Amino acid sequence: MKLDLLPDFAKPFKTKGFDVRLVRGSYQLFKVSSKRVEGKKYPVLEQSYIGTIDPDKGLLPKKVSSLTPTLVEYGLSHFILCNFKRKIQRSMFNHSCPEQSFILGVILFMYGHIQDRFIRLSYLSKDFTKTPDVTGLAALKRIKKISLLIKSCFEEAIPDNADRDYILVLLRDLKVDINTPKPCVSYSKELSELLVKYKLK
Repeated sequence: MKLDLLPDFAKPFKTKGFDVRLVRGSYQLFKVSSKRVEGKKYPVLEQSYIGTIDPDKGLLPKKVSSLTPTLVEYGLSHFILCNFKRKIQRSMFNHSCPEQSFILGVILFMYGHIQDRFIRLSYLSKDFTKTPDVTGLAALKRIKKISLLIKSCFEEAIPDNADRDYILVLLRDLKVDINTPKPCVSYSKELSELLVKYKLK
């Protein structure tokens, strides 16, 4: 639905890659994307139901019957995006820094690899409908540079090695459901105090 036709409580959920629709009297959230199919002239629309939007309770996620866990890393990647993304993009002024490269740089920093199985460990995987092609030497060099810049940002922001390692572990352990459109995590008191100590958010 068009944004101006939605009630106020449903508008925040209509974001890039997501659509809100009125179905049988309730507003429902869908993840939408498109892909090329051989033999078809136009891209094929793919959509999946995420949940129902309640005026008072917000998003009520669909019940998942599968036993496959849907929890993925969120805390560390979100922290990096909030605290270091702008600085790193400025550092890359002589090189292009596409969003995909930045995300893969974060994955490489967190896990040491950018294979699909590592990408799927993080909430950042929601931005990829398929495994990105990073076979080019220039792309790989850019991703490695971003990963090293993230490491440098952490070392500069948190000079104490033990504090830095501990913060990284605590952040990496913060997980959310991959199907949540606008995830929110709360820091423990211990983690919050450490971040305040280094004036980080």
